[in-house]
Amino acid sequence: MSDRARVAEVWPAVTVMVDPGARWTLDEARLHLPERRVPQVPHSNFGERRDAVWLVWDVDLKPSGRGLWLLDVAYSALDEVDLHVLRDGQPLREAHQRAGDGRPMSWRAMPARTHVLPLDLAPGRYTLLLRVATTGGLITPMQLLTPEQYSQREYRVQLVQGLSSGIVLCLLFYSLAQWASLRDGMFAFYSLSISGLGLFLFSFNGLGLQHLWGEHVRVSAVLSPACVLLSGAGAFLFIDRVLDIRALSRRMSRVMQVGAVAAVVSVALLLVDVFGYREGQQASKVLGQLPMFLALPFAWRRWRQGDRAAAYMFIGWAVYAVGGLTTALLLAGHVAATPVTLNALQAASLVEMVMWLVVMGMRVEQLRWAAEQATRDGDHLRHLAETDALTGLLNRRGLQAAVTPLLDRLRPGRLLAVYLVDLDGFKQINDLRGHEVGDRVLVEVGLRLCAQVRDVDLVSRTGGDEFVLLVGDLPDDAAAERIGEDLMQALEAPMVLGTHVCRVGATIGYALAPMDGLDMAGLLRRADRAMYLGKQAGKRQVRRLAQGE
Repeated sequence: MSDRARVAEVWPAVTVMVDPGARWTLDEARLHLPERRVPQVPHSNFGERRDAVWLVWDVDLKPSGRGLWLLDVAYSALDEVDLHVLRDGQPLREAHQRAGDGRPMSWRAMPARTHVLPLDLAPGRYTLLLRVATTGGLITPMQLLTPEQYSQREYRVQLVQGLSSGIVLCLLFYSLAQWASLRDGMFAFYSLSISGLGLFLFSFNGLGLQHLWGEHVRVSAVLSPACVLLSGAGAFLFIDRVLDIRALSRRMSRVMQVGAVAAVVSVALLLVDVFGYREGQQASKVLGQLPMFLALPFAWRRWRQGDRAAAYMFIGWAVYAVGGLTTALLLAGHVAATPVTLNALQAASLVEMVMWLVVMGMRVEQLRWAAEQATRDGDHLRHLAETDALTGLLNRRGLQAAVTPLLDRLRPGRLLAVYLVDLDGFKQINDLRGHEVGDRVLVEVGLRLCAQVRDVDLVSRTGGDEFVLLVGDLPDDAAAERIGEDLMQALEAPMVLGTHVCRVGATIGYALAPMDGLDMAGLLRRADRAMYLGKQAGKRQVRRLAQGE
């Protein structure tokens, strides 16, 4: 090594020795040095194995390369990482370094998210032995770089990881806020899923051990599978809800709920040490991926039925499937460890979470539309209940609902007139010309009465040939009587209804609020009594009861 301006990739120079029982000491490993071989595996990837692996390579440090170097083993999820340095076949005890996420952070020379081992060597030839053992995928991407180069690269990585964590937190807070607002369990299930997945990514990338629980190695051992299982539990319930699987298959909906329970139970078994790391990892592999595969046929059916949300779920799942498959192949040792394969799951997970957010947005829109439709339907039913089907005027129920606000808004010195209009001669039209013509007469009467009052006044048909009008903001009784006369005169003119010419008259009784009272029933009784007296006195007149009558 002579050029400190360049990052040195270690893998091309590596040879390997396999320690079948993971028991070799350094002295035993030195005895096996003649057996080292070029690794016959994808780049930096030995896959899942129980053996320890000793990676060996020679370094020729030139005077121009003198200074502090950092060996970065850039895969966080390695339990034990031990570096030994030999010079002339003899170990340099002062150069021995230990790392690994199965050990407290205080054991490391540098508290980094990956396994960073500092080397400060004099010029000369050295043999480096790196012992790696882990319960998961044994993945060893390695570089030798200067502290400056490491700092620049790590700054970019931490920035990206920070943005990723920020996106997860924003999605989490949004979904929690929606849950608090709408009380829809869909948002709670989504919150559980993304919080589990976000914590897994935080731990998997070494950030948790670096920043939060550095001395508590059990947290790292339990948290990763536990978070995947919690995310799976949320995914089971979220997918069941958002695709409404129950409407398509009650049995499959029950299976999704049982899957969520199984995931939660697996987390509990992890926490009480009934499950070890490997058992928890196997459970997380199955229950973390199962919701997607169970839901695929139902999402397809929903998509075929025109559900756009299902299409977005397919897009999210397709991207996540690519990321998940890439990661599975990586952990199994079938693909090279590169920045793309190492970060495929995180990128795919973010895309899936965003797609699920889009789906939730669509579901919120559907809920909003359903609520608005329910309001419209309620308004329509209320309109039907409060409206006369023939004339379109208020009926008795609608009048009762509308009159209270008018009485409440009475101003001092202003009157509200309640008119009861009873048609004269209408029965003869019904008997001689039929109910169809009679109905047309009633419609015409309603139109003429409306034409005589303001839009803010009320016109209603309360039954048969009886109409009630409420006219407000009147200065005195004389004004109320004039309006009554106008109403009566408006009905006197002949009605030309196709080939029929019909004539009706009207007898009108009215009462005034507050002079005659403020109770609608009482005002109607006085107006009805006045109308009855008008009928007895010869019909076709406007009348109000005098005080005391």
